[in-house]
Amino acid sequence: MNQTVKTPEPPVESRPQQEGALIHKMRNPYWMAPMSGISEVCLRQIMDEMQAGVVISELVSAKGLIYSSGRTRQMIRVHEKPGTLIGVQLFGESADDIVEAARQVAETGAAFLDLNLGCPVKKVVKKGCGSALMRDPAKLETFLGKIKRGIDLPLTVKMRTGWNDAEITIHECVQAAYNAGCEWVAVHGRTRAQGYDGLADWDLIAEVKARAKLPIIGNGDVRSAETARRRLDETGVDAVMIGRGALRNPWIFKQCMRLMTDRRDPAPLELILRYKDLLEGVYETRRTLIYLRKLAAWLAFGYPGAAAFRGRMYQALSVNEVMECAQTFFDASSSLPVPKFEETEAFMMGGHG
Repeated sequence: MNQTVKTPEPPVESRPQQEGALIHKMRNPYWMAPMSGISEVCLRQIMDEMQAGVVISELVSAKGLIYSSGRTRQMIRVHEKPGTLIGVQLFGESADDIVEAARQVAETGAAFLDLNLGCPVKKVVKKGCGSALMRDPAKLETFLGKIKRGIDLPLTVKMRTGWNDAEITIHECVQAAYNAGCEWVAVHGRTRAQGYDGLADWDLIAEVKARAKLPIIGNGDVRSAETARRRLDETGVDAVMIGRGALRNPWIFKQCMRLMTDRRDPAPLELILRYKDLLEGVYETRRTLIYLRKLAAWLAFGYPGAAAFRGRMYQALSVNEVMECAQTFFDASSSLPVPKFEETEAFMMGGHG
């Protein structure tokens, strides 16, 4: 049953100011989407250098911050001298946890706190949090309002369209976010039940934008600069989030802004080297190796021999081996056409958000 219980809207004079002040500070309307286990601080810096309009951290546990997990605290770092707005995305089982964790987020210099409402993990959903909050818009408004009143940072939200096809509650949930005083809502155009199956519903995102009283950011299946510009124009959203498309083509943000037309400038190997230098300044060798392998594998996707390259990459036991393997592969691929990332192509079909 579609649970679309509506609560009376507060009088205009008592409603929080909704001027979208924060969104006016974005560098451009092409943003890097938060991706769990992927959007770590060095990759965020790379995307900032690639001219992403706004950059948001991977999914971070509020309880992990409260219990002083060193690994979790590392996840909320903000790189030095960011060129645009950097946000930290939290999830938690209670508003109190998020309010407490937000104090640590504020100390990093983050520009805003983003709340994830797409988490499908059963133990979180069973407690009525994560994606489950979208099943009860009235509860969601209370939840967001308590957080908003308890933090100093601007509050933003990332949602899916609903629980499943029978419970599309996005309109009511966006209204709840507006009433609670959120700065904007990012909408991933799939339900919680869909995961990453099928295609994102951009018609629904356009409908949400037409009815919303606060800025709306569209997200889902943006795999090229042409698609990003088209979605922005056709739907009227305030910005477009790019996730998996930026992993295979980090230059996409520059391409969206027509700052470059050829992905080969800079070459993939130059980007991998830059990433290596950043990683070595933050992580121990093991984690540097893990992240470096991932980026090299993403950049190779679609080229002839990419599967064999990934196999060699994950057998490499040192950073030097990774770099040597990457140099051999990308030197051999330098004269080949840049692979296109088709909308129907399966790539990175798991994650949160």
